[in-house]
Amino acid sequence: MKYSLDLASQVLRKTPLILEALLCELSEEWTYESEGPGAWTPYEVVGHMTFIEESDWIDRTRVILEHGPSRVFEPIDREAGFERFKGVDLPELLERFADVRKANLLSLEDLVSPESLSKRGIHPDFGEVSLDQLLATWVVHDLNHIGQIVKTMAKQYTEAVGPWRAYLPIIDAD
Repeated sequence: MKYSLDLASQVLRKTPLILEALLCELSEEWTYESEGPGAWTPYEVVGHMTFIEESDWIDRTRVILEHGPSRVFEPIDREAGFERFKGVDLPELLERFADVRKANLLSLEDLVSPESLSKRGIHPDFGEVSLDQLLATWVVHDLNHIGQIVKTMAKQYTEAVGPWRAYLPIIDAD
């Protein structure tokens, strides 16, 4: 599928609602447990997504639109949200994510037109990238982390499902 502002916005608008529906009012056993050492908890994923929402997508969009390939994007610390939101309860964090996402979608409407999607910028690791690639990545980033949360939660019942594990590939997915 080719990138489309309209199609992308459909997913980006839904993500806060999906996270809220999936995680709000769950016990900490669901939201503060990971798959194992080095893996992120659902709470950490939401912290990461919120931090990235505050500091990545729209900031990098502006860099592309204002500077093009003459300025390299600032590197992003993927785990900075862990410390930034330490001690913030999950409902508050989900609300923060929803608020920043709403503001970012309004900014996206103001900043980006179909004609600007081919503009280029410089990523510190990948080199030259286009605006439509950045914005497509925003959508897939959401979907990736929703999948990560669901997989982490499913793995909490790895032993509990007994022989049905054979029919549940999510439990053994990397």
